[in-house]
Amino acid sequence: MKIRILTIGQKMPAWVLTGFEDYFKRIQPFVQTQIIELPMAKRGKNDSEADILKYRQIEGDSILNALKQNETLIALEVGGREFSTEKLADTMKSWMLEGNDVALAIGGPDGHSEAVRKAAAWHWSLSKLTLPHPLVRVMLIEQLYRAMSINHNHPYHRAG
Repeated sequence: MKIRILTIGQKMPAWVLTGFEDYFKRIQPFVQTQIIELPMAKRGKNDSEADILKYRQIEGDSILNALKQNETLIALEVGGREFSTEKLADTMKSWMLEGNDVALAIGGPDGHSEAVRKAAAWHWSLSKLTLPHPLVRVMLIEQLYRAMSINHNHPYHRAG
């Protein structure tokens, strides 16, 4: 099994890079993980609804074009399913047993296109809160690492 994180946006603040890189290194012994940064559509100051729809479509096309043939696409978005960390660990265990490669898609600031939503096997929410795009990267990789540490009886996860 391999996990690829397909994310819109390329220039992240230093704190995001530091946080992401720490957990990214930690997870590699458990599961091969890769991040694919895709360009964000150029936005204006006073964009119309039609402009925003166009941006979502451009970014959605980038995500779908980056998707590999046998990957299961999971779209991260506020309206998706919420999991406990333990349920995520169980889900990841089933991915590994089935040998599924997984692509986790983080959309741009305006969310996912309708095409990405339709192509996704399911939708996952890290929180009911609206989170800043850069923070989602760090939270996602940390939760993936935490779930894998549960599956490998590593002491990182201490919740009861």
